[in-house]
Amino acid sequence: MGFVKNGCTIAIMASRRVEIGPVGQRVAKNVTEVRDMRRMDQKDVAKKAEEYGRPLATSAVSKIEQRDRRVDVDDLVTLALALDVAPNRLLLPGDAGTDHRVELTPNVSAPTADAAWRWACGEYQLFPLDRPTPLADVARFMRVSRPHDRRDADLVDTVERHRDVLAPIAKAVRAAEAEGVRLKTIIDYLRFTDALNEE
Repeated sequence: MGFVKNGCTIAIMASRRVEIGPVGQRVAKNVTEVRDMRRMDQKDVAKKAEEYGRPLATSAVSKIEQRDRRVDVDDLVTLALALDVAPNRLLLPGDAGTDHRVELTPNVSAPTADAAWRWACGEYQLFPLDRPTPLADVARFMRVSRPHDRRDADLVDTVERHRDVLAPIAKAVRAAEAEGVRLKTIIDYLRFTDALNEE
């Protein structure tokens, strides 16, 4: 679509609503939620974005929140900096305790918000969901996804060396999870008992 003016074809873009996927919808909601939590208005966010070298007009922030503008990865990082949160906080549900599925693409969901967060933090491999994942695959996922955590580098060797001692712990963790105890609570409990030198 266009018209000719002074011998040049001028293109006119048809106005249409931008198609935004499930994560983009969540980012829009989370930007509003975190901005309100921080007691910032859209102008404050735009000002911070300008300071960080990636200008976002107040109207752009408004369009993002109204789901009229897609957020690219550079925008996402700028918004996270402006709102003083990790990028994952904008990508994922604000409450990791919810039990509902979390859409990641139109065809892929994490089974719970906790699983989505653990996957995004490199602690949990989403696939395959229908069968146990070999230890080597889990360790590779963690090593590649968590380059900042050098402790994962020799995870497979360490686990293999101590498999007999660790197997009862894994069984106890599964039993606790079956009773509704979250993995984070179990890990925190182990940290507490280690710190207090208790059994």
